[in-house]
Amino acid sequence: MVNVTRELRLQTQILCLDDFRGWPGFRDRFKDIKMINGDVLLFQQFMQNVIYFNATGSVLPVPFSTASGLEKLCEWGITADLIEIDAGHDFISAWGDINRAYRILRPGGVVFGHDYFTKADNGGVRRAVNLFAQMNNLKIQTDGQHWVLDTSLAKHN
Repeated sequence: MVNVTRELRLQTQILCLDDFRGWPGFRDRFKDIKMINGDVLLFQQFMQNVIYFNATGSVLPVPFSTASGLEKLCEWGITADLIEIDAGHDFISAWGDINRAYRILRPGGVVFGHDYFTKADNGGVRRAVNLFAQMNNLKIQTDGQHWVLDTSLAKHN
């Protein structure tokens, strides 16, 4: 994200909303990542990456769950032009995240995410994205595993 904004010469602030704890089953998949006092140290790795890319002036970590963080951003009146969602992959989590993100999306903005095509197929993310797009008259674009809802391309009946 930092490299893309730099290439486009955008003056931007990137908020990274993540609890930096992984997900259920994270330790099963990434056994080589060491834990200290029950913490997998993802936040420290994230900050090392931010420093490595000389992005401390444009990247702000917000270490909260997606749900609570998006609720607070909405409450504070913070809005965004571009929002990526890559959190919970079950329907309920994805549905909540998409709806909360949409509440802080500026008109004409873009919300996108990952895991549209998964083994679970239509059970989680894809089902939530499809239903949200249908209910809000939005067209879904896909690129690999990513889904995109561009509100400037909203379908008009």
